[in-house]
Amino acid sequence: MKRLITILLVLFFVLVPQACNKITYTPVFYGQYYNPQRTSYRDVPGLKEHPNKVVWQYTLTKRDEIFFITMDAPTIEENRAFMVSGSMISCVNLDTGKEVWKKSYPELFPPDSEFNYSPVVYEDKLIVVEGSPAQQYLVALDKNTGELLWKSELIGNPETNDTSSHPLIINGRVYLAASSVEGYEKNRDAQAGIWVWEVNTGKVLDKIFLEPTAESLVGKYRSMFPVTASLAQDGSNIYGVTRLTNDSTYRTYIFCYDTLRKKFTWFEPVGEEGFKSPGYRAGIAIDNDFIAVWMVGDQWGDSEPQFFIKVFDKVSHKPLWQNISKTNRETNPVFTISHVAIHNNKLYAMLMDKRLACFDIKTGEIIWSFEDEDWHSDWWNSWNKDENTFREHDIAISKDVVYFNVDKAIYAFDTETGNLLWRKIVEKGHSFINITPVDNGLIVRYQDNQIGYDMPQKPSVTELWK
Repeated sequence: MKRLITILLVLFFVLVPQACNKITYTPVFYGQYYNPQRTSYRDVPGLKEHPNKVVWQYTLTKRDEIFFITMDAPTIEENRAFMVSGSMISCVNLDTGKEVWKKSYPELFPPDSEFNYSPVVYEDKLIVVEGSPAQQYLVALDKNTGELLWKSELIGNPETNDTSSHPLIINGRVYLAASSVEGYEKNRDAQAGIWVWEVNTGKVLDKIFLEPTAESLVGKYRSMFPVTASLAQDGSNIYGVTRLTNDSTYRTYIFCYDTLRKKFTWFEPVGEEGFKSPGYRAGIAIDNDFIAVWMVGDQWGDSEPQFFIKVFDKVSHKPLWQNISKTNRETNPVFTISHVAIHNNKLYAMLMDKRLACFDIKTGEIIWSFEDEDWHSDWWNSWNKDENTFREHDIAISKDVVYFNVDKAIYAFDTETGNLLWRKIVEKGHSFINITPVDNGLIVRYQDNQIGYDMPQKPSVTELWK
């Protein structure tokens, strides 16, 4: 009997803490990236044949001015797609393309306000960031009607605040990268932080500032602005990247925050050996075993802009490999939006030297790469009507097909062989494109942008291809 009691006590003290540390699993659906690991992957059959049919088309609202970053892809949940465009959010039936509801909220937000990211679907709610650049709020809407459930307090100081990632939802709490001067030393730049809200009420529960942790490790550094480029979730852990400066040196740091223990368990410089530019955009992607960080160098002021990728082992945090590609801005221009995608031990990225590369994520060896001979032709420049730009906008993966686009051309490849399956051109001028694999089809969202800040923009369009 004593032995049995001893065994039960051991099991109690071993298993109960483990149970308490497990996160509550509730399905969460994301937009631009298709899961909280930021891998741009959807587990659906790929569209291997050249698409020849537009099943439906849905036109969103007009934009007041040009939007120079990739539009968020739709958030897919069951047979519905949730999309944002400017200050409007729409719910569309995925099978028919018919509008379920569409709303804007002029009474809730400042003038010229817009949604920053596609909504996150959690239970019966849509969690979405809205606001003008200087006044942003986190909002919860009823996913079935679009009605407001709650609106958060203003995120940060109106003069300096900014958000820079999708909301992550863990154990009924919403985590968002944001900047603020509130609660920190005066006369310092806006600092990087992770704000935490209760998902049912919108109440702020915590503000996790990065600078105190950074300063204890690296000295009197200050956050850059905007602050954290990306957050990614792995169970109860949040990974992110942020840039710090001490007025003369700029460094990019990777960190891990344990939401259960409420502490940083990893905070160190990425290590940018050979990467000469401080970079103006950075991101992070995670799968089961690996973490990838990427940075884009200055593509306007540097004669040889660079694209930097570094991969870490997720458990040991040991760096495994890095890759740096570059181009000559004058003779071979590239403007990359800086996406990578991870799936099935492969990392996909559009490199600065105009190659789509498939890496072995363990070793950094390039398994296959693709370069369209048209990309270097006068015909391409003439057809693109912009000789100084070569834009990559999106990389998305289904079960066995990887899709990406350059300017107005969408490409599909076999993930194993790298064989080109098809290329299709969206006949629009200066199109910004998102690609979302769905069952036996592809949702493509594009906008025929008119170049010029003061020019009214044509509405963005979403189509289902089969």
